[in-house]
Amino acid sequence: MQKKILYFIGICILLIFVNLSCKSTPKEERSNSLDEMIQNENVFDLIKESALLNVIVRRLGGEYPISISIVNGAETRWVQIDKPEKEMANLIQQISEKTNMSLQEVNDYYFLYPTEQSIYENLTRLSLMGKFPSKYEHITVTAGFGAGTKLFNVLNSLNFTYGCNIVADNSIAELPVGEVVISQKPLSIALEMILKSARIVPQNIRWCATDDFIFFYTTLNMRMDQLVDCKIFNPETKQSLLDKEVIISLPKSVPLDRKVSLPFYEGALPLSKVAPVLANQTGLTIEMMPGTENLPVNPCYLNKMKLKLALDLLTFQWLDISYSYLVENEKIIFTKLGK
Repeated sequence: MQKKILYFIGICILLIFVNLSCKSTPKEERSNSLDEMIQNENVFDLIKESALLNVIVRRLGGEYPISISIVNGAETRWVQIDKPEKEMANLIQQISEKTNMSLQEVNDYYFLYPTEQSIYENLTRLSLMGKFPSKYEHITVTAGFGAGTKLFNVLNSLNFTYGCNIVADNSIAELPVGEVVISQKPLSIALEMILKSARIVPQNIRWCATDDFIFFYTTLNMRMDQLVDCKIFNPETKQSLLDKEVIISLPKSVPLDRKVSLPFYEGALPLSKVAPVLANQTGLTIEMMPGTENLPVNPCYLNKMKLKLALDLLTFQWLDISYSYLVENEKIIFTKLGK
């Protein structure tokens, strides 16, 4: 009898152990569950508990029609407010005070920058409203970009989504932006928010804009004098080959049906690495003269345009004016003056 009782107790213990084992949650699932709980948590509750500034800004942008730009590097400040204001303007003011950030409210968006360094005050003077052809005021942007995203990735995303062609030269293209959420803003205002977050001061930035493209450059570009008023982008050509229309996607081609998102990249690649892709997209042979093989080519996405304009936008990113290109005999030749 005693053996039967002990046997029965042993079976019960075994069943309990098996049952508990089946109900245990793997570490990955527990982590995912925690992420889901945070995602499902009201942003105001998150502010009460404490969270990083970039997380709060991202959540606000996801839950409310609000536009906020944060200077890159400030995203890791902590936000904790016991009694967050329900009125959005007051809440943003609270957040700026708690994180020791100055606040600029302009063009119906909020720009936050560190209070302790007066140099950032200069960023508030950057204004792009009304500075581009009227075509761009009809492009309304709703988007979000995480802190640390390279500027060329941001511009390519805008190109891919809204059918524009925006390029930055090598002096600024790899700069990381700050956390940015944009709700229903004209393209010019969206770009203003993005450049401010990347710490680009108005004294340094220049642009050349037509209905076909916007090209951002700085005082470091040796073509600066020629870029004024887009003089260097001469559309006239005696070569019919340069008039052919192309779509450029570097360093890799992407499906043109836009059913997939545009991939983001870490940085530029040598010209020699992207040359085969460029050859495929232009239908021409690529030749690189000595000294051009390692020129950095930033990832870019350019919508349909003439080959000459596409090549200009690619080569004018290089700050050294001695690098250029020729097109002859069904071939694109990248050259260096004096070679």
